[in-house]
Amino acid sequence: MATSGGGDDNEWQKLPCDEKVQHKAWKARMTGYEECVKLFRTQDSDKSPEFSKYLGLIKKFVIDTNENAREKALDAVFAFVEEAQVAGKTVGEVAPGLISKCLNGRAKMKERAFDVLLMYVEIEKQADIEDELVKGLENKQPKIVQACVELLRKGLSEFGSKVLPIKPFIKQVVPLLDDRDKSVRDEAKLLLVEVYKWIGKQTLLPLIQNVKPIQLQELQTEFDKLDLNGADKPRQTRFLRSQQDLKQKMEQTQASTTVGASVAIEDVNVEMQEDLDPFEMMEPVNILDRLPKDFFDKIESKQWKERKEVLDDLITILTQNPKLVPDADYFELIKALKKIISKDSNVPVALVAAKCLTALAKGLRKAFKSHAVGVLEVCLDRFREKKTNVIEALRETCDAVYPSTNLDPLSEVAVAVLAHKTPIVRQCTEQFLTKCFAMATQTTLPKKVLKLYLPPLIKNTGDADPSVRDSAFESLGMLWKCLGEKHILPNITDLDELKLNKIKEYAEKAVLLNLRGEPRSTAAVTTASTAVVPKSAASSVNSATMTKKPGGSTVAKSDSIADKDEESATPAPAAKPAAAAKKKTATTAKPAATTSEPVEEKRREPRPQKASTPIIGVVSHITSSRVKQSVTNISSSTLNGKLNSAKVRPITAPVLSMKTTNVQSNPQRPVAFHSTQAIETKVRSKPISSTVRRSSLTTPCSPSLNLQRQSLLTNGSTSSLTTPNIQGPLRSDTPPSTITLTNSTTAILRTSSNDIISSSINSNLNTKSRIPMRAIPRIMIKKSSA
Repeated sequence: MATSGGGDDNEWQKLPCDEKVQHKAWKARMTGYEECVKLFRTQDSDKSPEFSKYLGLIKKFVIDTNENAREKALDAVFAFVEEAQVAGKTVGEVAPGLISKCLNGRAKMKERAFDVLLMYVEIEKQADIEDELVKGLENKQPKIVQACVELLRKGLSEFGSKVLPIKPFIKQVVPLLDDRDKSVRDEAKLLLVEVYKWIGKQTLLPLIQNVKPIQLQELQTEFDKLDLNGADKPRQTRFLRSQQDLKQKMEQTQASTTVGASVAIEDVNVEMQEDLDPFEMMEPVNILDRLPKDFFDKIESKQWKERKEVLDDLITILTQNPKLVPDADYFELIKALKKIISKDSNVPVALVAAKCLTALAKGLRKAFKSHAVGVLEVCLDRFREKKTNVIEALRETCDAVYPSTNLDPLSEVAVAVLAHKTPIVRQCTEQFLTKCFAMATQTTLPKKVLKLYLPPLIKNTGDADPSVRDSAFESLGMLWKCLGEKHILPNITDLDELKLNKIKEYAEKAVLLNLRGEPRSTAAVTTASTAVVPKSAASSVNSATMTKKPGGSTVAKSDSIADKDEESATPAPAAKPAAAAKKKTATTAKPAATTSEPVEEKRREPRPQKASTPIIGVVSHITSSRVKQSVTNISSSTLNGKLNSAKVRPITAPVLSMKTTNVQSNPQRPVAFHSTQAIETKVRSKPISSTVRRSSLTTPCSPSLNLQRQSLLTNGSTSSLTTPNIQGPLRSDTPPSTITLTNSTTAILRTSSNDIISSSINSNLNTKSRIPMRAIPRIMIKKSSA
């Protein structure tokens, strides 16, 4: 092609469009490219025959020798790729030319080349474009390499990792972090940050583990700046031609403001993310060729330091090469490691050997199947080592080995270890089986295999060690969660109700896992509706339904606490009307009345016994109301005179005969006897304050009730007479003091301050009266000065 106009202008202007683009004059070609854009845009159908005329010419557009004409040519190529159905056939010829001739040109040309290449991705030629861009990463021109990396980042950001997979280019991009050109290094780092958004840190880090520490630190800094749950969360913004329905759905959901639409957007974005396994992108390595020649000699050395030294070398090799060649013969190596775990008494050596087996199991995956059961047997038995670090290392080994096998071949070993003589071995084995059951399904755990595991687990629910019992319940609960009630319940009918409820409790808390050990979504297994709930569970439910009311009193939604106490004391009726229940609830919500006895005591108070049964009189505490000053050391005659002159209200309740009880008095305090039928008991020994008090005589309604109270207005000082029931022991929780009841029914209280309070009670009463004792009026006693 000529680079100058030349010749008569009128000659090439009369040529058709397809001939102008092939003219030797660059102006003629540029004009032809402009006419092509209009031609391609005005076609009625993407199957128009006009597009077929340019199938062999499009590849020449992108390599035009004149840069001005090439810019116009890229516009024509973009219109062709966007409008023509046959454009996909040209990708193998156009893409290499775009990369080699346009990505290192002017900024406008480079931008239009990006548009063309991404349009090829949109018409679902992403695999071809990605292959060409990966080839461009090996170009000698830094500008082309940098442009290819930038285009990969832009395509990944717009289309997502499902459309533009990460696996084909990730291994070629990581070495570019060490490129001599700074623009290439910076662009490679930006691409890895974009990859991090789509596949996460856990998947990306194994792929960049060989990067220099300073570069890894820079990447980590960039990773920490991202908010993957917010503004930086990756979302597909451009769609393939086959995804137009998905594009429409996204536009509708984004325009909506409902919660359901937001959830739909998230679901679509999750589907667009690539499920990338970094293990599949690694190159397998045969580590047996890299072992020292004297490895097997040193691993059996009598010096533990030599054994540990070669094991340290082995773990280093395994760490640097996480994927192993599955066809190599690892039998001797695994046999030596098993021997160390089972017999070596040196803990550090056994610890490193367990880590080596873990790395081997992860590096071989399914190829470790032939060694799995033997390794699990020695690891489970070594759980007898009670050191925490060893147990954790063995657990990691078991977790790494299990995916290469299943519960069927493991059953014989597991059943034997469940009966091990060491409790911690049984416990750790049950915990390991619990995780295996969490990853099981009805296919991997059929009935015949299930029946092998159930008997030893059921037996261990009655183990003497509580940790073994709890782990057994947890294992059975996981089986219940995994397989359902109908598969487990018929096999555990011999268990008592308490154990059955324990299993159900663990089943409700159990979380099922997938083969990678991640939680899986599953419907909760419902328990039988006829199951008996233990009392402890019922009480917890009742306490959970308690509600707090404005007065500060806590009341249950169905019944008050007092109703529950009453039901426990007396048999409940067969049925209660709903109105009565509501009335009870409302009554409980009211604040308690201010009386000398609590509301609950009055409600539960039985009728008083007949006169034939002796009842011991009680002088209640002296309240602080109606108080006048008191003086100590009152003479007996003065006291009796005051009592005779006091006004006494008529008493309607009977005062039954006093019965003498043999009670030890405080040896440090004097006791005053006014009659041979005196009774002594212990009362609160706080001094009476300088106020006159009121005393009342009451009879206890129930032997279990403590009628002693402290007066809040006198800082808790009380003085009361409490006589125990004949059939019950004397209360010993009150401080000792002295009190004497005389034959003339005069009660004298002697305290540490030598104050005397007496009460005269009329003895001419009808002993057959059934009026409750609480109806006895209080007798006002007024103290006088000495």
